[in-house]
Amino acid sequence: MPSALAQEKLAARARRIRQLRRRIVASLLATFVLAWGVVAFNGSMGAETTTVASVEDEVVVSDVVVAVDATGSSSGDTTSSDTSSSDDGSTLSTSQS
Repeated sequence: MPSALAQEKLAARARRIRQLRRRIVASLLATFVLAWGVVAFNGSMGAETTTVASVEDEVVVSDVVVAVDATGSSSGDTTSSDTSSSDDGSTLSTSQS
């Protein structure tokens, strides 16, 4: 049977270990809650979604419609004489996952 001094030392060691484990669990829980709070406040940390407006002009020359897009390329279509210019106002949305 161990002596009283040995039992006292083992009990003190067990208290220190129990206290250390509780501190570790408390710090991990606090870190987890803080991290989720930051995500809830700032939103997701992923890539941002941007919206880009599509620019397209149509030039009507007699019976030929020439569409010019933002890159400078053009396409020619033969149509009846239509003098109206249309802009559908569509936008392009891109995201990265």
